[in-house]
Amino acid sequence: MMTKTIKISVKTHKLLSELASKNETFNDVIAFLIDYYHENEEFSDKQAEAYNRDIEKFEKGNMENISELTLSELEKRITKLENEIKK
Repeated sequence: MMTKTIKISVKTHKLLSELASKNETFNDVIAFLIDYYHENEEFSDKQAEAYNRDIEKFEKGNMENISELTLSELEKRITKLENEIKK
């Protein structure tokens, strides 16, 4: 396997050391963190672009596809999302 040298801060080195078990290399930990990040992304780059376009439209005053929510409905949605995240 080819390798590359990277520079990390002492703080990051310490944190990686704390995450690694005795049998794991920093490469193992970093690979795990990258995989975990990709598996737990809230949405894809394509979805993010679509959301950003919608936000831009809204900021320019375009209220197409906008609906009103009561505070109670919003709290219910937030609670539902929080419960899904905990799973």
